[in-house]
Amino acid sequence: MRFYAIWTKTVILSLVIFVILGIAPKVLLANDLTFSAEKAYEHTKHIVQKIGARPSGSKGELKAAQYIYYVLEQSGWKVREQPFSKVVVQNLPLIHIEPKIGLVSSQNIIAELPGKTRETILIGAHYDSAENSPGAFDNASGVGLLLELARVLGKKSNDVTYQLVFFGAEESGLVGSAYFAKNTDLSAVNWMLNIDMVGTPLEIDFAGKKSAPPELVEKVTNLARQTKLPFHISRDFMVMTRDSNQGGNSDFSSFLEQGIPAVGLGTAGRPAGFYHRPEDQLEQVSLENIQKVGAYVEKLIREVRLSQVGPREWDELFLSFQFASKVLVLPSLVLRLLYLLVLVSTSVMLIRFFRNSQVSVKSLCLSFAVVLPAGFLAIGLSSGGEGLWGLVKESDTIWYAYPGIFLLVRIGLAIGLLLVFGSFLPRLPISRDPKLYWISGVVILTILVLITTSIRVDLAFPFVFWLFCFILQWFYPNLFLALLGPYFFYIFHWELLNSQQWFSFYETVNSHMVIFLIIYGFLFLPMLLAVLHVTCSKPKFWQITLTKIRRPVCILIVLAVLSLGLIPAYTANYPQSLTVREEWLDNGHGQINISSRDKLPKQILRDFQAKPEKTLLLPAFNTEAPIAVEMSIQEKQNRVMNVGLKFDFKREPYMIRLRLESKKPFHITQMEDFVPLAKLPRKVQLEGSERSGQYHLILERTPPHQNNLQFVIAAESTVTCSVETTFLDPPTQLSIKGDNLSVDYQSVYKTKFEF
Repeated sequence: MRFYAIWTKTVILSLVIFVILGIAPKVLLANDLTFSAEKAYEHTKHIVQKIGARPSGSKGELKAAQYIYYVLEQSGWKVREQPFSKVVVQNLPLIHIEPKIGLVSSQNIIAELPGKTRETILIGAHYDSAENSPGAFDNASGVGLLLELARVLGKKSNDVTYQLVFFGAEESGLVGSAYFAKNTDLSAVNWMLNIDMVGTPLEIDFAGKKSAPPELVEKVTNLARQTKLPFHISRDFMVMTRDSNQGGNSDFSSFLEQGIPAVGLGTAGRPAGFYHRPEDQLEQVSLENIQKVGAYVEKLIREVRLSQVGPREWDELFLSFQFASKVLVLPSLVLRLLYLLVLVSTSVMLIRFFRNSQVSVKSLCLSFAVVLPAGFLAIGLSSGGEGLWGLVKESDTIWYAYPGIFLLVRIGLAIGLLLVFGSFLPRLPISRDPKLYWISGVVILTILVLITTSIRVDLAFPFVFWLFCFILQWFYPNLFLALLGPYFFYIFHWELLNSQQWFSFYETVNSHMVIFLIIYGFLFLPMLLAVLHVTCSKPKFWQITLTKIRRPVCILIVLAVLSLGLIPAYTANYPQSLTVREEWLDNGHGQINISSRDKLPKQILRDFQAKPEKTLLLPAFNTEAPIAVEMSIQEKQNRVMNVGLKFDFKREPYMIRLRLESKKPFHITQMEDFVPLAKLPRKVQLEGSERSGQYHLILERTPPHQNNLQFVIAAESTVTCSVETTFLDPPTQLSIKGDNLSVDYQSVYKTKFEF
């Protein structure tokens, strides 16, 4: 009996062992076939900690390319390198950026995993970083995710061919992706997916100079909704990135230009203060987000297929609207029908109006002579609180941490001033006929609709909606419709402040107040006319109401302006940017330049016993300059000069920049060693661009650098040539830390010549 019991236990134990041994390999294999955020994170960690900053063309970028190449080969992919050298032109006078032409040299890393068919799904991510930023979030996170995806895909048989492309020089203006898209056979590509900054809620971006096809929009957003992944669609609200120099925010835009459906995945919302800063370290990357987005990306590339392959055309002028997790797509044909319906309704009402009414031209002109200045005054004074506190705090960027609050206060002040203006309406020498204001607003908006429709049909939608609200207001005059009309302009600014362009937008508005005062003054006019239509429709009611609220509104205006002074300009998430620059000047003098857009923090002023200024100069720690530059000049004829620069590099620079300035025009006819003329885009020449009475041109290039540079220049007057070299090994002897402070350490050499 005892023997039977022992035998039974032995058999049971053996069966359990056999079952475990049979199941374990399958479990291990299943785990090995699934996306692992931990493995993706290890790639990200290696790139950030072992390599660090990877600006375009740098040694760091090259090391990252070599690492990516090695990992892809280990995962069983066919890998090749695509080197490129491209001239990048930048000319943005509105935001005070001087004309700049630069040569960027880098490489794309391309990997392919053949499937059962030639049809290809292309997935991309850029591996370079902003200068002096380790770029953990932007975009080592995307590279890590893609490398782990390569491992998972490499262990399975696939119906379609997968191609992974790691783009170089994205931060220089989508250079790598543009080169790849223009110089690669894309005839088998079904669609393209780009990953740039892994996080949630997910930003799903569909637009560069062109928009992705509606078919792709619907499939990508439907899958996001099914997986219950929070997302926000970003499509060029108004004129966001259309017709800009690079035409988009990330590398997917380059494929849209070539007729390949493409979409970009990023992180929704305004980038935190570590964006493109030294604080973009590993702690900014979330394992949980990598897992969520990685699983979603794998599902996307396995399930989403479009009806065609290769370059194609589609309806790119559709509009998309997001309601929670649902997305509504209106094709351009539907938009045109809606516009036609609104314009026909408007025409019918205008015909009836002019048949049954007589508009007094004198009364109309007199009313506009009062109303138009009132609108401009309200817009101008709405920025008064911000300007006042900017002077008190001696700060140009008091709005940096909370731009949304400052914008809301501006809107609130404009509306408050409008209400105060309305309370004095009975005393003003303007018409009391509500129809006069209604017809004026309708005519203005109709003209705007016709103009914008002729430019781009989707661009006209905000004005068409506003016009539709005006039509409804004829039958139901009320303030709700008057304020609802410009709804999509509110949305535009909200989207703008929650995008990468928020800083340049706010800076441009504050730098060009007069231009934007005119723009917003004219946009404010239809709303002002709509409000006047409402108030004149029920004059007694609104006269009593506005008179009663005039004093409370004035008190609220004063409180709103005073409260702006309590809002901090900098926080932990949006710190004050401080630059600590080791400089060597042309006189051989070395110095440490500590500077900021605003006055230096009190802590630094206290530590160095300095006066409140934006700049602080200290003696340099290193006594020897890292480079020496000599210039030779040989005049050929009629102010045409052969200029030679000889560089003696003691440390290899990352960037060499030449800044040319003259009071009269100048033109470079030969410069093959620095910026080859053969690589220049069409209609671009190496010549000075006139700004404020001076002709300017900046030329720069990334490695490789030569010790000798020759160029021929034709100039009508004396030319000043400033040579500036930037190094990626900044000084470590000086360490500055502080609350709400972001410190960028730099190292440069500067010298200047005249000829």
